[in-house]
Amino acid sequence: MLRGLVLVLVLGLVAGAGWYVLRGEPTEADGAACPTTLHVVAASSIATVVSAAGRTLRAGEDCILVDTVSADGRSGAAQVSQSPIDVWIPDDTAWTTLAPPQFLAEQGNLNAYSVIASSPIYMVTDPATGDRIKAAGDSWLGLANLLNGHAPGIRLVVRNPALSGDGMVAAGAVGEAVWIEKGMDASSLALANMLPVTRTVNHDLSALPSAAGEVGLVPEYALLSTLRLAQADRRYVVGADHTALLRYTWLPTAAAVKNAKRAAALKRLYSAFSSQEGSRALAAAGLRGPDNIRPIYDGANVLPEPTAKPFDVLAPHHVQHIFATWDPEDRRSNLLIIVDVATGGSSPSPGNSSSPGKQAPVDVLKQGCRQLADLMPVGSRLGLWEVAPGQPGYRRIVPTDRLDDATRAAFGTSVKSLAAHRAGPGLLDAIVAGYQSVRDDWHDDMFNQVFILTDDQNKDSANAAAVTAMVQKLTALKDPSKPVTISVVVLNKKDAADALKNSLKPMDAYVDNATSADDVQAAFIHVVAGGLHE
Repeated sequence: MLRGLVLVLVLGLVAGAGWYVLRGEPTEADGAACPTTLHVVAASSIATVVSAAGRTLRAGEDCILVDTVSADGRSGAAQVSQSPIDVWIPDDTAWTTLAPPQFLAEQGNLNAYSVIASSPIYMVTDPATGDRIKAAGDSWLGLANLLNGHAPGIRLVVRNPALSGDGMVAAGAVGEAVWIEKGMDASSLALANMLPVTRTVNHDLSALPSAAGEVGLVPEYALLSTLRLAQADRRYVVGADHTALLRYTWLPTAAAVKNAKRAAALKRLYSAFSSQEGSRALAAAGLRGPDNIRPIYDGANVLPEPTAKPFDVLAPHHVQHIFATWDPEDRRSNLLIIVDVATGGSSPSPGNSSSPGKQAPVDVLKQGCRQLADLMPVGSRLGLWEVAPGQPGYRRIVPTDRLDDATRAAFGTSVKSLAAHRAGPGLLDAIVAGYQSVRDDWHDDMFNQVFILTDDQNKDSANAAAVTAMVQKLTALKDPSKPVTISVVVLNKKDAADALKNSLKPMDAYVDNATSADDVQAAFIHVVAGGLHE
């Protein structure tokens, strides 16, 4: 009996060894002998679809082997730039902002920037919290307002925006709703206010709520396979104002497009996504194809169908805005603040600020300076000047220096010496000197910025000849290899802000009017989140 068993095992091993040898030989069927190999970097949530589409191309003498690497988020973008690849398929178009210049093919070339799959994002919560969102408008803006106002018991759950489109687009939806309604500074302030009431998921799990009051932002593809096991009373909100949408984007590289052989192979791979195998794989992954039809899953009827117009693809500055909210390292700046406040200046009203009464302008600015310093990471550079009587018309309260715990504390102490002075000249000279100072101290690993806050009591904005002379000096100082951003916030003087904005166009400067303490606070937060932009 034992001898027979040994014989069976030996025969089995021989047969297995023979099968292994046969499988080890290159064949057309497994693609190993194919004349062309395409290298693809794809988001993990669509990687199985890429593999399925690739399998349809393995037959025949002109077969194609598709070598797929799964990589998400910022690490996926890094993988793209570090490896020789032919096409990148991230889980949202906005990731292209991280691609090296001229690395990707131009839009339309070999279907570049075509969306091959999509997945809407839902707000997932309990019935009571769902009712509160409904009462707030059943919308992304309504959710943002609840979080921004720290409505009792409500918390946000979102994946880390740096790790995947699930997190970046979801966090972006909350910020974009505010941006569209109230502007970018308000959006910066809202996201900063939301972060303390946010649970960030830093691993490979969806951002489902785990307690009453939590609102998880989860894409449809991650929900579909869980619906049969989900809590029966869970509420799903899609957003009545806009649809937050992941856009899986086809991005061939410029190098691959220029290679006739690889370009032909890419055309075939792109077409394979609409084959029966490709369509089945999309459905199995829970993704919508170009037809925008939801895959059939048990229990999917509990998910409301999106009807609102999708948010636009996040612009590069908006992406930076999101990253800087979550990661202090993305707030790294070489920043000089110039303050020009005169006695008797008009004060920004408290707005929605929690500060009691009406603050003096200089107190509003002191508070903003301290908050900004707290937000900047160690290793940043920070300086503070003020316009003051005498020559040269300004003084360096804090010379620009590397920020660490000691210099941060010293900065906070020095801010106390900011004071309102008798209105006088000095602002325009301070802007020129400040710009030159930052340019000469330029750092390629930081945002290099001059941030000016003025009440324009000296009416510098109306002195056309002096402003023109200032702009000419700034233009002469410009160095394309050392870009420096100029941002100006005028306190309660729209006409002055408009005049300076028009005059500073040659410098691509940002100029705005702040009418409330919240406006000023928002500007401080936004400038450290990558600078103020239109």
